[in-house]
Formats: sequence, structure tokens, C-alpha cells
Amino acid sequence: MNRLYFVSYLLLFTIGCQTPQQVITPTFPKHTEQINLNRIKMITKSEAVPSESKDTKKPLAQEPGVSIEYSENKIPFIQLDLFFEDAGISIIEEIIAGTILEHHIIVRNQKGEVIAKQPVNFQAYEILETKTEVMRNKVIVGESKKPVKVNSTTPETKISREAIERQYTDRDTVPQVLEIKEDKIPTLGEYINIYLELTYVNPQLEPNCESYLGNCNGAKQKFFEDVTGRNRRELDILKNRYVEGEVAQFPSLTEKEQVDFKANIKSKIDNLNGVFGPKHGFTKFMFREWNLVSSPQYFRILAINKNGKQTLLEERVEDKKQTDDSADRSKADGNDSIFDSPTHTKHKKRTIPTP
Repeated sequence: MNRLYFVSYLLLFTIGCQTPQQVITPTFPKHTEQINLNRIKMITKSEAVPSESKDTKKPLAQEPGVSIEYSENKIPFIQLDLFFEDAGISIIEEIIAGTILEHHIIVRNQKGEVIAKQPVNFQAYEILETKTEVMRNKVIVGESKKPVKVNSTTPETKISREAIERQYTDRDTVPQVLEIKEDKIPTLGEYINIYLELTYVNPQLEPNCESYLGNCNGAKQKFFEDVTGRNRRELDILKNRYVEGEVAQFPSLTEKEQVDFKANIKSKIDNLNGVFGPKHGFTKFMFREWNLVSSPQYFRILAINKNGKQTLLEERVEDKKQTDDSADRSKADGNDSIFDSPTHTKHKKRTIPTP
């Protein structure tokens, strides 16, 4: 009996001393837990450039204003920067990844009419241009049979371009040029409001990370691989065009592409979930789509630059004030009043007979 207890104790001791199996550490993507739409905003160039000195006193809060510019081909536009620091969503990277399927910046006038609407624009590549100057030397042999070296007076310049893909963080500002409709151009002093609309798809619901060797984002990458592949191909095309010196914009998804990619994502989710429950040890996935709208921001039209001439709101206000003052003086001169000066020419001497 004692021998049986000894064998059992030895067996338990041996099992307890076995080398434990390797534990896979989940690598969850690092994202802010909450999306804060109030942090997605448009800012002016002066706001985008930080102050060089910390001792510089900040100016008093001023009413945010913008200028209407005209391009060389006479297209009116407003230039602002998109800023989304601490918003919990890196807009440019999510567009490339395919999780943001639709995106628009919308501008409305005081009447609520849409005067500009366009997708978020971003510079996909930075161009590194290298210029090399080559000087060729000529060697001439004269009558003395000795070589004479002559420098070329026309050096050759070679230019090489390299496109480097730009990586955006949530601290970067992304310049936007908002083209205004020709029949909806606001006037000086008028207010406009600007906001951003996003269609964001994120179906991930705590998957079993061991199924992708600890990559908890693996299932999400599988769902979006088609739209991500499409965007990568477009970026490769852009890269070649940039190298050739062309100016091109990243093409947004068409309405048909959005519908097709949504259906594709849903199909992959249904297949992964299975008819009788989740497959391959995954928790269940669900298709989740959000139509996000950032808080509107209000700007006043402070200047209009057209044909090389700039009209400022301050000048217009001063001109109006002078016009109003002149009108008031003219009106005062033309009215009869008992408070006018007795020597005024409009006062005629009258004789009133008495009985």
C-alpha cells in the first residue's frame, strides 16, 4: 500500500516538473479606446504652424476666418488643414487600409446650402529629387604631339527622382483645397461651416489570437485584404506618376466599389462564423458600420483674392461706414427741423399780421 502511495506521489511530481508549453502573447493593435469626433477639425495655416518661442504671448482669441483664393484656371477655393490628433482614429492610414470606405469634407453657407464637397485629399508620396552636374573634359593632340586638356563649357545636368511613401500619424496636418461651386461663392463677412463625414467599418470582436499566432488583427486583415490590395495597387500607380513629375490624387472608392467591398466583407464574416457557430476557435464576428460626422466649425470670409487683387473685410467695413456717414449728413441737410440753426437759408422770414 505504501508502495502505491509512493508511485502516485512520484507520478504527480514528474508531471508537475514537465516544461510548460509556450504561451502565445496576444498582440492587440494599439488604438485609443474611444473615437472622439470633436478632435477631428479643420485648422488654418497659422494654427498648423506651432509658435517658435514658448515665451511668445498668445494673441487674444479672434474669430476664425479664411480667404477665398482663385487658381490659375479661375477656380475659387479655400485652403485649410485637416487635423485629428487624439481623435482615436488615424484617418489617412484607415483610408489606405480600407476600413474608411467613404469620406467627404463638406462646406455649407449661411443658408445651409452645400457650396463644396470633396473626398479627403492627401499626398501619398514625397518626391526626393537629386540633381547631378557632370563636367566632361576633352583631350586634344596638337602639332607638338603632346595632349592638351580642354574643359567643356557646357556641363550636363542629370535629374533623378525617387518617390517615398509618406506615413501619417495623428499629429500630422493634412492640407486640403476645397473647391467652391461657381454659383455658391460666399461674400465678404459671410459665415461658412465645415465638417467631415466618414463611413467606418470595423467588424472585429475579440478574436482568438492563437489562431493567428498571437496576431489579434489577423482576422481583420483577412476581411479587408481585397480593398487594401486595391488601394496598394493605386498607390503603386501613383508612385510611377509622381516619379514622372505628374501631379495626381489618390482615387477614392466609387459607389459601386463601396457596395462590392461591403458585400465581400460580409461574405467573409459569414463564412468565418459558420452555419453552426464560429469556426477555427474564433469568437463570433459581426459586420459593424458607422456613419461618423465631426462637429461643424464656423469660419468667416475675411478676404477674397482674385486676379491679383485682394479685398479685405476691414476695407469693406470702413467703406460702408464712410458711406453711411455721408448719407446721414446728406439726410440731415435735406430735412427741415425746428432744431436747425436760425440763420439757415431754408428758414424764411415771415410777417404774421395782427388784428
